[in-house]
Amino acid sequence: MSTLRHRLVPASDANADPYCRLTREDGQRRQTDTGRLFDQLAEQRQTARGHEFVFRGDPGPLWDEVTLFVDEESQCCPFFAYEQVEEPDGVTLRVLSQPSPVVGP
Repeated sequence: MSTLRHRLVPASDANADPYCRLTREDGQRRQTDTGRLFDQLAEQRQTARGHEFVFRGDPGPLWDEVTLFVDEESQCCPFFAYEQVEEPDGVTLRVLSQPSPVVGP
């Protein structure tokens, strides 16, 4: 059994004003990739610390899609932390108002 991946991207500016810095051009450029990713959304939940998005599909390519989304999203919304967790049947993404504690293997 292979090890499932885990990635935490801390808020780069937790004290930033909470507004998205995404430009119209960036939004248009990201639309296709974001649409393809969210087509795989199986479940969305609000939690005490933020939002959780559960994507179902092949974890390999799905991990790469979520990683791209997080890398871009963390630039326009630096006040959130992002946590990716690989699951046997997909990837869970948590968008957190504060970083999650690191969990051991």
